[in-house]
Amino acid sequence: MSDVGERAKNRLIMLDGHFAHPVRVEHVESIGTGVFLVRVRHANGAPDETQVLESELDAALAKVAPKPELVNAQDLFLWVESQRIKHAFAHDPLFAVSMSGVRGLPHQIEAVYRHMLPQPRLRFVLADDPGAGKTIMAGLLLKELKLRGAVERILILSPAPLTTQWQDEMLDKFDEQFEIVSGEQVRHQLGQSPWERFPMAISSIDFAKRDDVRDELLRAQWDLVIVDEAHKASAFTKRGREERVVKTKRYVLVEGVAQQADRLLLLTATPHSGDEDRFTRFLGLLDPDQFSTPDLVKKQISNDGNPYFLRRQKEDLVDEQNHALFVERHVRTQPFQLSTAEYALYQDVTEYVNTYLGSSGGSRGNAVALARTVLQRRLASSLGAIRSSLAKRADRLSDLVDQLTAMDPADRNRRLAALGRMPADSDFEDDGEAESDDIDEIVDDALATEVSSAEQISQLRTEVSELRKLVSHADRVRAQGDERKLVALRECLARAEFEELRDGRGKLLIFTEHRDTLSYLEDNLRRQGYSVCTIHGGHSPTERKRIQHDFRQNKQICIATEAAGEGINLQFCHLMINYDLPWNPVRLEQRMGRVHRIGQSADCWIFNFCATNTVEGQLLAGLHARLEAMRADLDGRVYDVIGELLTINGIDFERLVKETLANPTRANRDAAVAAINRLNSEKLAEYEKDTGIALAKKYVDIDWVRGQNFLSDERRLMPEYAEAFFLRAASRQRLRVERRADQLLRIEHVPVALRSEDLAAVKHRGRPDSEYRKLTFRKEERSRVEHEDSVLCSPGHPLFAALAESLERDLAADNVPQGAAAFVDPGALAPYFVHLFAYEVVGEDVHGASELAFAEVVAVIEDQDGLHRGPADVLHTLTPATPVEARKAAALSPDQIKTATDWLRVEVQLSRSTAERNSRLDQAKLRASYLEEAMDAQKRRLEGRWDTYDAKVAAGDDSYRLQRDNAARQLKELKHRRASKLESLNRLGVVRSGKVTHLGSASVVPPHRPEHPDVDVMRPNSKEVEEAAVEVAMAFEAEQGWEPEYLGHLMDGSGFDIRSTRTLPDGSSQVRRIEVKGRSAASGDVGLYRTEWYAAQRWAAGFWLYVVYSSTTNPVLMRVQDPYHTLPNVSEIRQVTGYRVPGASIRAHAVIETRAAEREE
Repeated sequence: MSDVGERAKNRLIMLDGHFAHPVRVEHVESIGTGVFLVRVRHANGAPDETQVLESELDAALAKVAPKPELVNAQDLFLWVESQRIKHAFAHDPLFAVSMSGVRGLPHQIEAVYRHMLPQPRLRFVLADDPGAGKTIMAGLLLKELKLRGAVERILILSPAPLTTQWQDEMLDKFDEQFEIVSGEQVRHQLGQSPWERFPMAISSIDFAKRDDVRDELLRAQWDLVIVDEAHKASAFTKRGREERVVKTKRYVLVEGVAQQADRLLLLTATPHSGDEDRFTRFLGLLDPDQFSTPDLVKKQISNDGNPYFLRRQKEDLVDEQNHALFVERHVRTQPFQLSTAEYALYQDVTEYVNTYLGSSGGSRGNAVALARTVLQRRLASSLGAIRSSLAKRADRLSDLVDQLTAMDPADRNRRLAALGRMPADSDFEDDGEAESDDIDEIVDDALATEVSSAEQISQLRTEVSELRKLVSHADRVRAQGDERKLVALRECLARAEFEELRDGRGKLLIFTEHRDTLSYLEDNLRRQGYSVCTIHGGHSPTERKRIQHDFRQNKQICIATEAAGEGINLQFCHLMINYDLPWNPVRLEQRMGRVHRIGQSADCWIFNFCATNTVEGQLLAGLHARLEAMRADLDGRVYDVIGELLTINGIDFERLVKETLANPTRANRDAAVAAINRLNSEKLAEYEKDTGIALAKKYVDIDWVRGQNFLSDERRLMPEYAEAFFLRAASRQRLRVERRADQLLRIEHVPVALRSEDLAAVKHRGRPDSEYRKLTFRKEERSRVEHEDSVLCSPGHPLFAALAESLERDLAADNVPQGAAAFVDPGALAPYFVHLFAYEVVGEDVHGASELAFAEVVAVIEDQDGLHRGPADVLHTLTPATPVEARKAAALSPDQIKTATDWLRVEVQLSRSTAERNSRLDQAKLRASYLEEAMDAQKRRLEGRWDTYDAKVAAGDDSYRLQRDNAARQLKELKHRRASKLESLNRLGVVRSGKVTHLGSASVVPPHRPEHPDVDVMRPNSKEVEEAAVEVAMAFEAEQGWEPEYLGHLMDGSGFDIRSTRTLPDGSSQVRRIEVKGRSAASGDVGLYRTEWYAAQRWAAGFWLYVVYSSTTNPVLMRVQDPYHTLPNVSEIRQVTGYRVPGASIRAHAVIETRAAEREE
């Protein structure tokens, strides 16, 4: 090859006519005389290649300024730090927790980092109890996968009322911007499908299941699919001469996207419904061959190491100190009776509903039945709600009569036929699958006012007349004074449990199902002197946050509708009233979860209102009385398992209420009450045992979680390193950042260049805002009430990502990557080099495509002793050289880089590749064993079926010939699927070493003035002095009953030498992080590196500075707790990088352990 090819390698050049921007050359290969194949990488990291003439390449190189022998040290530091932050997931085992606005509780950490993230092809059911934070776990998983570059296209399917909550949570806690795909986008798409246009999409499962929508959705490929409330996708086996599987549209949808997705996560708090077959089919969404029979399901999910299913119960969840996460909750029924006038209206409206919204067939019947339910629930809510609904319905149908009268007969008939269905522009499909809790407020209103079973204009006119009478009746009842339900509310608020509310200390959340009732309650409670705020489905996520903040700070009572309640977390409130009870009892648990959640410190009191002389009130009161009676049998979990409990006992409570209301005879009421009274908790226990659910329950391994927390807390780059990098990068890129008086950051203007779609970060992360009034890198700051409106910035934030990419582009243009810079080490006696690399380990997905398995930044130190590994944050302990010092820096040769690269490949990359391969092989073997067991069982079943049918055919019964042939065909297909799936699993075990990239090198020299006091204080004492000091510190900790562990040899940037722990009698633990400084003298100042000072700041009272004077002769140990806040006069050193701690300050504030000296004597 001509030398032009060699000269081009690793250079940033402009190939005019080939690319519009400068590209970095990674590989040059001669493919003919004077012709080269050139592989390059764009600024956004995308690889590319082109064929180039030698003359073109030579001309491009001629335009490039010669690479300087030394690049700017500050620039090299920023370049390496940018790469270190990009690869922080390898350094910090809980990186997404560190950089997100979440706390990360033990059970959440274990689920994500032990059970889900390590799996190269995730197919998983997360079935924790309600309130465990499954949304947070899903967010952590997708964040970690995005940070690793493993996923880009993500789809979240959820019930319609939860789509906005998912969007808000992902943005608020994880800086991930999802688009909600609804009928609006699908109807107005221009060319490209919204499923292709939006790489991160959220959609209602009931919208996405529609035939026209589903077909388009299934043409898109997804890296990760998350399905919330996944149990609602159901299927069952219909037995007969030939078995067949009956699937709901939801199931067909999820089954389809599961086949398209590389990773699948199903979230549910109720994984089974009391039916073994349905449970088996549900797990079959992960892999129908894997979960084919109830017996296999039971066996496989019961295994401790199963990679498919995880379930933890609320009472078993604890915090880091082993304390229960959930407080007690007390549920009480608040009964009342309708007055005579109210009851008369109740009967008249019930009769109207049963007459004019009676049973209809097909899809028309589905919508009519839902409309009947909506009106009946509004009747139970308040006089105001039913009066408003009846009036709106009368007006809407009256307008409709006028419209129909003016139409020609054909149009009139079409319009009448559509009355029993939802409007065409609705995202809701009335196919009979939806339950009342799947309907949002907009659909709810449409059902109440627009859907009718009328088939002729005359019927509509009669209905309007009846509605007008009912409105007048409601007006007369309201004129008689306060309704009984409101009186019951006043009586309830006078109870002793509400004393804190009355004196202003407590907070109360009231749930109603209808906005008219909400307004009615708001007016009445304000007249009683309470301060009130309201949240309903019309509020945006931003408005909900503002109202939530107002409730916490200023208001006594918050009134919320069902839809709004999904997105609010109110653990500062411990009183709750269900003014309207949901007919689906599972919703009650979800409501309670707004206050009875992690972070609640007071016992929760919940009061449920029931009108005992109405049909639905009697049934609700009977249900809650029966649940309370079973509380002890279920260890207090009665509301956590209410859905399963009802299903296993054969009770569809909502259907029971509807059917009893439709025919409210005394016999029907008595039969319904009797069914409720037959509820038996033992059936639940028996079912969970039979299906393996009971054995599948897992307990959190606190010791494992604690170990991961230790590593993450000690290695994480958030907030100190990330913030320091951000500020230095901002200064270089001319982004003005101000420090506010409250220590948060303010950015009044974000330049257009950082918001341009020329940046890959803007395309993938979203466009940064034009300004940031309150910005912080510290999640504890954001958790404070006065800073709830602040923005948490981290490496995943759009602004951070855009700034980092802009910086990297400019540094590349200045030839900083792979350059060498001069640094000073105050402790160095001779020059040496630090070579910094990023290396990769790659694996294969099930399709055989390469994917990143691991990557990290590594420092290789080259000194007089040869090559050895150094800490990745080594540049933090070095100081950019002065011009005088830089002249002493040795030049860097290509041979040195090659030698260091080869050393890294053998000593670091190879061992990591082997470890990753072994881990993946273990996963692949485990999954293959599960699969083979399941497919062997299928084979035996099909062979048995074939034998049976063949015997019948042989006996002369040809009617079984088709079944026999089908069994033979299925056996053949099973054989092919088995081979294909096992081959795919084998691919998951393929791991090999990937590329190694030289980031840059530091040519390190001793200080120019070693006698300078600032240099001297940072110079380590001899190895003997330091080791003696550590021995003294370790011995002292052990004597005090602590368990010290020396970590200084790890060189992981933790900033301390010893982690010392002890367990307290209550099971909680205490931790000390100890930095040890040894001195041969009996006094003197001490120097701390930047990493050590950052650690002192981070750990505050948990950080100790142990200074051992005269460590090798007559040691005296001086212990200082929280040196960052305790020691005065600590000064940052400018001569070299570090901090001077005056010896006088140490002596004045330390606990002096003279016993250290006595031991030596």
